[in-house]
Amino acid sequence: MNYKEASRDFIENEKQFHLGVIPTEQSNVLTRNLSATIAKDTKAGVAMILSADVKNTYEGKKVDIPTVAARAFKSKEFARLVDDIKRVLDENKRVVISSVGASGRMAIQLDAAWRYFWTSLAQKLPGKREKFFELANRVESFTTGGDRALVRSVENFEDYMTFGAEQVKEAGIGEGDVLLGLSECGLSASINGSVVEADIRGCTTYYLYCNPKEILCEHLERVRKVFARKNVIKMPLFVGNMAVSGSTRMQVTTVELLVAGAAFELAAQRWCEENLTKEELEVAGIVALNPNDYAVEFKKINKQLSSGKALAGLAEAVELEKSVYDKKGLVTYITHDYLLDIMTDTTERQPTFTLPPFRKFADEEAELSWAYVKDPLYPNEVAWQHVFRRPIKGLDWTREDYIRMEAAQSIIDNPPAVGSEEVMQYNIGNCDDPSRYSRKPNVLVCMDINGSATPEVMAWFKEEVKHFDKGVVIRMGEIAKGKKWENEIHIPVKLTRTSNELLTHLMVKLSFNVLSTATMAKMGRVWSNWMIQVLPTNKKLIDRSTRIIANIANIPYEQANEEFFKSYLGRDPKEEYRESYVVETLKRLGFNPEDDVK
Repeated sequence: MNYKEASRDFIENEKQFHLGVIPTEQSNVLTRNLSATIAKDTKAGVAMILSADVKNTYEGKKVDIPTVAARAFKSKEFARLVDDIKRVLDENKRVVISSVGASGRMAIQLDAAWRYFWTSLAQKLPGKREKFFELANRVESFTTGGDRALVRSVENFEDYMTFGAEQVKEAGIGEGDVLLGLSECGLSASINGSVVEADIRGCTTYYLYCNPKEILCEHLERVRKVFARKNVIKMPLFVGNMAVSGSTRMQVTTVELLVAGAAFELAAQRWCEENLTKEELEVAGIVALNPNDYAVEFKKINKQLSSGKALAGLAEAVELEKSVYDKKGLVTYITHDYLLDIMTDTTERQPTFTLPPFRKFADEEAELSWAYVKDPLYPNEVAWQHVFRRPIKGLDWTREDYIRMEAAQSIIDNPPAVGSEEVMQYNIGNCDDPSRYSRKPNVLVCMDINGSATPEVMAWFKEEVKHFDKGVVIRMGEIAKGKKWENEIHIPVKLTRTSNELLTHLMVKLSFNVLSTATMAKMGRVWSNWMIQVLPTNKKLIDRSTRIIANIANIPYEQANEEFFKSYLGRDPKEEYRESYVVETLKRLGFNPEDDVK
């Protein structure tokens, strides 16, 4: 197609992906001056981003994360979810977490945290070792596109209900099992497909969604199919518009992590109380909080990050990243205990801000990702085992499979490489990687979260940092006295510790979402609170790109879409990361992304 034909096809035949009426795709009044604010004052910009977590309203009602989470914790649906997870443990059934994109990465994180708790408990209570390992395997996860999607988005996969349904079939779950569908905003077809298929197969099926039901069902057939199924247990978690328009890796995935994570901890606590002795419970420690305390503790974390030393530390980290990227440099993070947390954010930057994705170790031609993450303790194969804490799950679908699932001809003709072996080609282990200091400036950043930078971690850091221009240790959470390195950034936060370290994971998520978003905003890759550097890897993002162009250029949607496709189809694919198609289009229409927000 030429660009006019492509636009006409999208306008006429993809109306299910015209999402401007969806609240989470709209601009947030709290952050409308984000780009102008952060350009002048980094701390004020960081605090503005965090304000959307705790101050969001919709039609005059509070829909902030603590309020919505507290409401969910009191609901009969949440109580049943905890009951069902506990039942799975008792009946030797399975819980499978299904999601896509940012929530898909979070599904893997919930899975890994669950496994880590039970395997760690086996070290404390070796007499029940076999039982604990069995319980660790009761929870599984999959993300649309398979595990390789953790590293790099798989283009267009979330557009197909058939893909999500196929992954449920391959998981082999049925009656007595539980599927937890983290649908984010309800917009991704693949997750709706997995939920419908799980219900058909007799699973106890949950659907966590973050937009008003009435709006979703009025406009989206794929959502109506879910709500038409009476046995699907629906849990509304609408938390208003995103801090950066449409960026659901922010508030939406945060509330999902808070609510779903609390359910897993509470179910684990109930099992322990019923099956461990008093002495064993003392050794196990605090497993879970009272439900509403999770909402209270989240609010405390947000308040600490939004003020004082923690806010100053976050702003300093933002300015560090910006100073490196402004000069075309590279940042490499190292961590062992929180590798998955940091990876979740750094890989999500690709589609959000049109940045180069992680590069395969053997590939010497592709662009390098601006930020990367490595495990200082283990070689690559073992490091990946510790990321997932289970066997890697790829998708070995054939051309015939894609035909059967009614995929687009472009996918049928060129099936993406998403098999299990793909993940290992991204080297996150402790081997020397000259590419990470191949251009200047380059910075090696060691993450010390609640003291996670052990002497072994610091020994590797001190040896490896000799290759880099600069080394920095970012210390976050509970910070012990004394110094680990000459250059330190402190983000002190007092935390309550629980079995799956849910609150710590939430702190890291909030901090890194803010760090990456604020850095990009300060670099001009966000205008107002529109992410003008979005990479259109699926139909939802093509629509989002179109709406950003329409809003900023003040032109009709149809005209904006045609202008988008003119840029999209007119560029050499090798120049994909030059700048976003949105920015290219806006510049052609006379808009200057450096203009002040009025």
